Amino acid sequence: MSHIYLNNVRVSFPHLYKKPMINGEEGKCGATLMLDPAQHADTLKALQSQINALITERFKGKKIPPEKISLRKGEDKGRPEYEGFIVLSANSKTKPVVIDSSGKGVVTDETDCRIYAGCYVNAKVSLWAQDNNYGKRINCELVAIQFAADGDPLDSSHVSVDEAMNGFGAVAGADVVSANDAEEYDFLNAG
Repeated sequence: MSHIYLNNVRVSFPHLYKKPMINGEEGKCGATLMLDPAQHADTLKALQSQINALITERFKGKKIPPEKISLRKGEDKGRPEYEGFIVLSANSKTKPVVIDSSGKGVVTDETDCRIYAGCYVNAKVSLWAQDNNYGKRINCELVAIQFAADGDPLDSSHVSVDEAMNGFGAVAGADVVSANDAEEYDFLNAG
């Protein structure tokens, strides 16, 4: 099983640390990776080549419907933000490895992870053929992922620290307690 490296692609629906609940059922960790057809032409060629090889080897060249292949045109996914992109759905049975910015360490705590829907990431994926009672498919496993750059958020849930702090200042006449002193302050003034 060979890996394919994706450089500077947008991410959507990153579920990297815990499996999401989808319609009352537990889903898988993973993410949707959005590739620009011009910028990522070589990567898309490598992905398509591996998909074709899997179809030839595993399914003897029989046609697999597009909706059963993890790499699809964004327009086929029914989400306006995917239009103009090629979209790769990459999942994992376990948590993918989240690489830190240095490229030498791992981000183990979700609260330290900078990845959000709309940012740019680097990712390592692996394609595989499924042929079982659930059908024939070409799936993609998200092996590892790394924050690469900020991007326009795809939902309203991401707010940078700078954006959150914008507009705030010192409160006139109030006792100022730093976050470091807050626990001790609450304990001393309780009661």
